[in-house]
Parts: sequence; C-alpha cells; structure tokens
Amino acid sequence: MKDKPIVIIGAGISGLTLCLVLLKNGIPVILFEKEKEINQPGAGINISPNGNSILFNLGLKEKIISLASKPISLELRTHKKGIIVAKQNLNNSSERFYNYPFLQMQRNDLIDTLKSAINKINPNIIFTDYSFENFSEKNGSVLVHFNNQKSVEGSLLVGCDGINSSVRKIMLPTSENKFSGIIAWRGLVDMKKLSSQTQKLSTTIWMGKNSHFVHYPIKKHKVLNFIGTLRNRNWLDESWHKVGSKKELQNDFKGWNKTVEEIVKNIEIPYKWGLFERESLPNWISSRAVIIGDASHPMSPSYGQGANSAMEDAIVLYRSIITFKGDPYSALKKFQKNRKKRSRNLQRASKFNTKLFHLKNPILRALVYSGLYSISRLIPFILIKSRWVYKYNAFNVRLK
Repeated sequence: MKDKPIVIIGAGISGLTLCLVLLKNGIPVILFEKEKEINQPGAGINISPNGNSILFNLGLKEKIISLASKPISLELRTHKKGIIVAKQNLNNSSERFYNYPFLQMQRNDLIDTLKSAINKINPNIIFTDYSFENFSEKNGSVLVHFNNQKSVEGSLLVGCDGINSSVRKIMLPTSENKFSGIIAWRGLVDMKKLSSQTQKLSTTIWMGKNSHFVHYPIKKHKVLNFIGTLRNRNWLDESWHKVGSKKELQNDFKGWNKTVEEIVKNIEIPYKWGLFERESLPNWISSRAVIIGDASHPMSPSYGQGANSAMEDAIVLYRSIITFKGDPYSALKKFQKNRKKRSRNLQRASKFNTKLFHLKNPILRALVYSGLYSISRLIPFILIKSRWVYKYNAFNVRLK
C-alpha cells in the first residue's frame, strides 16, 4: 500500500472523512464522485459527541462550531396535545459526561467543511463526474473502472457510495435493500416565518400512532429542520427520494399539534424519502475492497447516528490500515471485526427508537409515556441510555 493510492468511491460523509484523515497522515488517496457537483440531498443531521470527537480531532472544531446549532434540550411530546413526556438537557450534560458537545447542522455544511479541508491540503485528489462501473483485484493491487472508459490502479478500493452502493452490488450481487414500510418527509423552514413560540423550541420529538415528527434549529438558529415519518406506506417510486407534494404532507399530519401544522404550512419544498433497510451483510470486504457507511449498514434516522457511524467507520478503517501497512487484507479484516457488532447494535437501537416513537396501542402508549415521564424527572436517562453510543471515540477506542 506504500505507493499506490487508496481509491475512494463516493464523496459523502464517510468518503470525505476517510479521505481527509488519510491525507492528513501522508497516505496516498484519491476520491471519485459520480455527480458533477458534490451537493448531497438532505437537510439537517445530528452530530453527537462520538461524531464531534472525530471532527474536533481532525482540526475542524472552529469551523463546525461556527456553522452548527447547539441544542439546549430534547423534548418528547404527545402529537396532539403537546404534553411533555420527557425532557433532557443536552449540552451541559453531554459535555460533562462525554467531553464533546451535541450539535445539529445542515448536511451540506458538513460536506463542504470536509471538502474544503481536503482541498487546502491537496486540491487535486477529488474527481467528479466519475461513475464507478467495476473493479478487479490482481497482482497486489486493485484496478477500478469507470463508465467514461477511464481506469485507475490503487492499493485498496473503499465503497463509500451510500445505500444504493455500486461497489456493494459488485462485491455482493445478491444483497438487496428492503423498504422498511416507513416514509419520511424532510425539509427546511425559514425561522422568520414561524411564530416566536415555535422559534423558542429546542429539539422536539412529537410522538403519534405509527408516526412521529422531529424538528430542530440549524444554521445558528436561522433555519428549522424537520423530519416526519409515517408507517405503513408503500414506496413505488424507483428513486429512494423525491420532491413531494405539500398538500400530501399537510394531509399526513392533519390534526397534529398546532406547532407541527405551523411548520408544515411554512415549508417551501418538502422532500419525500422511502426508508430502506438491509439485514446484516455476511461480509463487507474482499482481498482489496471494502464498503463502509450506508453502503454496508444503513439505519433508521430515529437515533441520529447515520452520519456519526459513517465517520466512525472512516477512522477505524484508517487506524486498521496504518496497523497493517503492506497487508491490506489483514487491515480490512481488522476493520470489519471492530465495526460489525457496533454497527449492528446501532441499527437495532435505531429501529427500537422508531417503534418507541410510533406506539400504536393506546394502553401501552400510556404506560410507556408515564414511565418515561417519571424516570426523566429523576435522572438524565436519555443521555445515560445512550452512553454506549456517545462515549465511543473512534480515535481512541481499543481495536481488537
């Protein structure tokens, strides 16, 4: 792996994080993105302490803090009356328990921050409008082919190309994504359009029957990000996301609390997403190729760990590579051994949160909500329950 570059496919969060950490440590790397411009769809994302431990250690603390919003608290509310079921202080507790803050920001701001940091070191290693087609492994290297008739030789191939990963389809041709039975509405609202009461709310999760609605401020409180999910919907579109109908969005959340209806009313462009899932794959690696992030372990957004786990993958892969210089297969095996269990647990925890937020049975809902209310008044149970997630530091965790 000494002379040939590591070839990364996909300029999302995992690909750019991996590219940056390799570049900062003098490891040859080259990144290819199929789109002409690096501009990912999506709105806001949560960067929890485990994610910020990575970004801060990559030297991006000042830039991230200048762009992100820092939520004061998290509230769980009933979807109609808005009764507070549980409330958790986020940042005072987060920094005290885990040494890093809990931040929320626009996905593109994080993408741009990572891309700019790479370009400052070397502006000539990111190539756009390169659509991955195939690869072959032989003679101590990997040969990567693109649909523009060009090829590149590298020491390793890393598929960071998302849930519909082309790299995964070559490595595991029988693997399939399965529609989860849930659709998600996402979008952004200018804070100036909202009432002062809504503007004052911190991160809020409204919990309903087979559905929930989350909103939080981003871009230094100038913009409100929201995601609303509904169960038992068919996803017939070939794409996993599309521009949706505002009328349909309003109908889906008709009769909810006036705050939710106000947010929905003021959205300009609602995006509709089908949430897809995949059972744990038997293998993420071959002799000189690996898939990371959503390409290997997509998860529900209900724990806000998609971006964080993608960054964790990138750092653990980098650490595995430097541990086994000149032995790529051993590096990939070490990476997989250290990431599979955690990723699977994050997938399961995300799925559990979705079930918690979507409780259908009114009796069970009343019991669970009363339990959450009682516990939250005694201890910061949300942060304590998430300790195994937030305390993880990909740069420091002991690798097996």
